[in-house]
Amino acid sequence: MARGNMATAGTLSSATRADRPITVLTGPILGLVRIAIGYLWFTQTRWKMPPDFGCGADKQSGLCDWVGREVDHPKFAWYHAFLVNVMQPHISTLGWFVYFGELAIAILLVLGLLTRLGGVLGFIQGANLLIGLWVVPGEWYWTYVMLALINLTLALTAAGRWLGLDAIIHPRAIAQGGALGRLLAVLT
Repeated sequence: MARGNMATAGTLSSATRADRPITVLTGPILGLVRIAIGYLWFTQTRWKMPPDFGCGADKQSGLCDWVGREVDHPKFAWYHAFLVNVMQPHISTLGWFVYFGELAIAILLVLGLLTRLGGVLGFIQGANLLIGLWVVPGEWYWTYVMLALINLTLALTAAGRWLGLDAIIHPRAIAQGGALGRLLAVLT
């Protein structure tokens, strides 16, 4: 008898597995979370605007200020070395990558366009912020843990298929087939 119950329990657990389709309620909620996180990324581009990335003439504000805080309060020696030897001396060039990277994340997530790509990029940048700001006074490192994990969740759940352009692109990409169709299907 116990074996029968275990078999039934196994059947029930497979029917309630986490990989079942996202429901009509959770899909729109994921879409709203995606839009909110995309907007958050957009607001973070506002204080590091090109061409000086908010640094100003004294290099004590904007992106320069935050990189400086990371340099002054390092958690990891290897990241400190990267900031001092690569980021700070080349901030006028690398600042463009930071700015356009975060802007791309914002656009992809707000529009629900290639959301898996936007989520992965957001996860990487969130992890980068976590590493750099972990022990900076006044920063709560859990903020960056949550930011990274929310972005990863958006990538893994294909959140752009709800309230986003991926809902239009994904079925067309599957129908198209071929290498481009498969790539688009993966990214949406």
